[in-house]
Amino acid sequence: MSLKVQTSNVTNKNDPKSINSRVFIGNLNTAVVKKMDVETIFSKYGRMLGCSVHKGYAFVQYASERHASGAVIGENGRMLAGQTLDINMAGEPMPNRPRGQDINMAGEPKPNRPKGLKRSAAALYSGYDFDYHYYRNELYGRLFEYRGRVSPVPRVVPVKRPRMAMPLVRRVKSLPVKLLARASVLPGSTNKQKSVNSNELQDIKSELTQIKFNIDALLGRLERITEDKHIAAG
Repeated sequence: MSLKVQTSNVTNKNDPKSINSRVFIGNLNTAVVKKMDVETIFSKYGRMLGCSVHKGYAFVQYASERHASGAVIGENGRMLAGQTLDINMAGEPMPNRPRGQDINMAGEPKPNRPKGLKRSAAALYSGYDFDYHYYRNELYGRLFEYRGRVSPVPRVVPVKRPRMAMPLVRRVKSLPVKLLARASVLPGSTNKQKSVNSNELQDIKSELTQIKFNIDALLGRLERITEDKHIAAG
């Protein structure tokens, strides 16, 4: 009984020619599909030197360009785990895809690299042969789809507050200024009080009498108006 040799995780060989025999597998449901499944599907097209699976995508390194192109033709557009695979050659130029001299992929073990050393962000991302716009559009599509499922916030209806009724104040003819000035001098709390002579008292009395006469005349006029309205209504 022969044992199956495990495929290497390395798909970023330093040989520039190796990129022409490398296959990029996009839109991969890595939550369900594992490395063994990818190897089973793509091993039928030729000898595989390496297979690396990342979150949402994977790479397969073949021994020859003919095997890689056969895998692209045979598997591109295939439905796998509920998602349509987007498969193309890793070295094939695509619109809006950033290119770089270094082919290293983040997350893949690199031979002879000491552990504990961290690479800069530029070193990690500058060499990606990676369809950036494809995954960005997919991320935005999922984000908007999630927002569409969220129930809209109910609109707050403004509450109308009842207006306070202002009391109806009937305007009364103001008192004469002279009368108010004199009334302010009436005996108060102070000990120094000025006596009011009889002439001033007589003037105040006459002014009050005139005011009373005017009020009586107004009341009489109002009564006549009310009677006329009753007669007209009857």
